[in-house]
Amino acid sequence: MNYPWKHISPKDTVQILKVATLSDLDKRILVSLYQPLLGQEAVSLYLTLSEYIAQNNAAEIMLSDLLIQTGLGIKQYYEARIRLEAYGLLKVFQHKQESDYFSLAVMKPMTPSHFFADPMLKMMLTEKVGQRLAAELEDRFALHSPGLEDFQEITKSFLDVIHVDMQKMSEADNHTSAMQLKEPVLSDQAIKVDSFDWNFFIEGLNKQYIRLSSVTADIKKLVYTFHLLYGINELTMQGYVLEAADLSDGTVSGKKLTAIIQKKYLQQTRKPQAGQFNEGSGQGDGRRLKQKGFSEGEIEVILHAEQVSPYAYLKSIKQQKGGFVASSETWVLKELVEQAPLSNAVINILLNYLLVIKNAPTLEKNLAIKIANDWAQSQVNTPEDAMAKVKQLYANHNQKQTKQRPTYSRSAQKKAHARQESLPDWAKGTAETDERLSGQEAEAFRNKLKQIRNKKSGDQ
Repeated sequence: MNYPWKHISPKDTVQILKVATLSDLDKRILVSLYQPLLGQEAVSLYLTLSEYIAQNNAAEIMLSDLLIQTGLGIKQYYEARIRLEAYGLLKVFQHKQESDYFSLAVMKPMTPSHFFADPMLKMMLTEKVGQRLAAELEDRFALHSPGLEDFQEITKSFLDVIHVDMQKMSEADNHTSAMQLKEPVLSDQAIKVDSFDWNFFIEGLNKQYIRLSSVTADIKKLVYTFHLLYGINELTMQGYVLEAADLSDGTVSGKKLTAIIQKKYLQQTRKPQAGQFNEGSGQGDGRRLKQKGFSEGEIEVILHAEQVSPYAYLKSIKQQKGGFVASSETWVLKELVEQAPLSNAVINILLNYLLVIKNAPTLEKNLAIKIANDWAQSQVNTPEDAMAKVKQLYANHNQKQTKQRPTYSRSAQKKAHARQESLPDWAKGTAETDERLSGQEAEAFRNKLKQIRNKKSGDQ
């Protein structure tokens, strides 16, 4: 398998460059704001690199020394490094002639004001720590100015005090070093996305009561950011923008748009403990579902499926399994939400079936579409309908297998019962076939082969 870190060796030489001096505030920002997004290993790597250059502008070390000090392996080092790169905290350069010689430029984290002004960073932090803690962090780093309502500013500008020869200034060398890089703005990267049809989105807004001049560059950044984070399509986004608009004057509020999407997508995805349900309607629903014959585990799945969006549900499952949501899975989910006439809760049961019950590592498009079509044609409208559908399929299949199963000895029956039952044709997908045979099955299979061979020999 082609691993991206296979070309990295502990024998590599790493030059660490100081771009700017890190203050105590920078380290506080790193731990409080960046660590929930980066993870502890990436933060540890960043702080270790910064320590090497605390007294000097550059340091040259063997990668093996860095690995020993951080306690990271090659794979963990690579993953931590690229996360630092993604968030603009590290710039990586490779020597043109010597492929085992790298330069790592340690960049300053963004100031809190710039961090919270970047919609993508703010949304990702909110998703990680929750709205309450994110608001507390923003307030903790905010600069609160004293009241100056009774004062008038009389501060003189630079040119009021200092005489500058503008002719000499224009002749000065304005060349800047490659290291003088602006602070990273992740939402600027969102503008490069090509999976969102902006023209179609704007054309749809023309039919609504929206003043297009109010769809500013900042609103555009928000739209692209939410699209990248949650896979929101153009039609759904039009609805959110319309909801965030003041219909009296057609202006769109970015703050209101953010609040609407936060409320929709940043719901808690933690499952309740077995046998426990949320306050209010959750308890009543639990009793109702129990009367219908669902077990506590099934009720837990059903209630959870009703509480979260499909993307949050998918992400929660992948995180609990130790995986991640691949971009291809996001598009499969996007197609299900857009095309399948199924509710979000039913789609969540479908995700649970594929990724939890079948324990598939990824969400496979062909199988997901087959099941969605089957459920749509079977009028599966609620999550309990979907759960009942899964139970019925297994019950029917097991009953059929029981009727057709020949009489075996007690030991053979135990072996046959231990084998995993095969799934219905539409649900087979790419699951591996169980090729284990009981003793009598194997003997019958060998006899059948022997008969075929004897018949062929006789024909010749």
